[in-house]
Amino acid sequence: MKRVAGVVVLAVVAALVWATAPAVSQPKVVRIGDLGSKVGVFEGYGKYQTMGIQMAVEELNARGGVLGHRVEIISEDDETKPAPAVRKAEKLILQDEVKLLVGVVSSGATMAVMDVTKKHKTIHWNSVSCAEFMRTTKFHKYYFSNQPDSRMQANGLAKYIVDQMGKRVYIFYTDYAMGQSDGRQFKTALERLGGEVVGVAGAPLDTKDFSPWFGAINAATPEVLFLAFAGTDSLRLMTQLHSFGMKLAGIDCFLLQQDLPSIAEPMEGFVQLNHFSAYNPDTNMQAFNARFKKKFGVDANIAAGAYDAVHFWAAAVEKAKSFDPDRVALAHEGMCLDNTHIGRQCIRKEDHQVVMDMHLYQVKGGKNLPIARIAGTDSIGEPMVGKDPVEGFSWELKKKN
Repeated sequence: MKRVAGVVVLAVVAALVWATAPAVSQPKVVRIGDLGSKVGVFEGYGKYQTMGIQMAVEELNARGGVLGHRVEIISEDDETKPAPAVRKAEKLILQDEVKLLVGVVSSGATMAVMDVTKKHKTIHWNSVSCAEFMRTTKFHKYYFSNQPDSRMQANGLAKYIVDQMGKRVYIFYTDYAMGQSDGRQFKTALERLGGEVVGVAGAPLDTKDFSPWFGAINAATPEVLFLAFAGTDSLRLMTQLHSFGMKLAGIDCFLLQQDLPSIAEPMEGFVQLNHFSAYNPDTNMQAFNARFKKKFGVDANIAAGAYDAVHFWAAAVEKAKSFDPDRVALAHEGMCLDNTHIGRQCIRKEDHQVVMDMHLYQVKGGKNLPIARIAGTDSIGEPMVGKDPVEGFSWELKKKN
């Protein structure tokens, strides 16, 4: 019995020694959320968003993290739908306690998530979605974007089309938030410049067969067919579309560079506005792409904006000397960074939109090659926070005399 008692006494003493010993300091951690499409129509954009975030986080951690905190990424799939996106955003913010949320890919899902980040005061960066509502009626103080939205794209592309490609244009779009937004803004910009929209049509998201629309497009005899689709919808459309001799143009996220070689023939001559191409000789793009390709073995694409978003947030946190969302949001306003994937970018205070130069590209031999530069100040337009960008808009065709 004495022996047993001795064992008990030793165990108690050992427990007391362990309890009073100085704790081993754990590294401080700050988490950021990566929310995007991991499967489905926009899988490619979500995949490359994650890669851009990973690259930025590794760079930050290599130089000591943010405010002495090691940065960790938690990734979630939004299923390209608003409801799952909201659930995952709530989980990232409330359960994982992320201080930054990057995403999502779909415009409809992004607008739904904006309600969540506003409610929970979470810094929210968008680097892919482009509906105009996100910096107008849906805008809130914690939201930032370095993706050129529909209005910026339309302002940059419409003038080139009218001047260089033709004035009679048919608009064909994917019938949900992104495509509707792009179609509206392009129609407005085109008509303002003296172009004529000879027809408009919308196809549901994830359409498998586009042939029912081809007859009407051909009958309208446009000089240019403007396309507002993205992801696998674009791939299917281009494999089915016969251009009927018309010229083709489209939005910046129509297809990723990685997809072009497989459909090089139908895409030949396609003109689109974009803020990144691995085939742009710009020194900033080439330097960024070289680092990206060294790490992942592939070229980057427009989701490179996710990389910049993380660095903007980190710079704002360091400037604010805090993770407090109100202080970090304020620190973002007017901030400029020089080391982004396209060089110098600045955040406009009024609507938190990044002012960035863009390029027009033409597909030749499966490659996006630059043909013109569009200054960011020429395309961004005036701030419209709180104003309805659809007010006064009509899909009605205005026939030329």
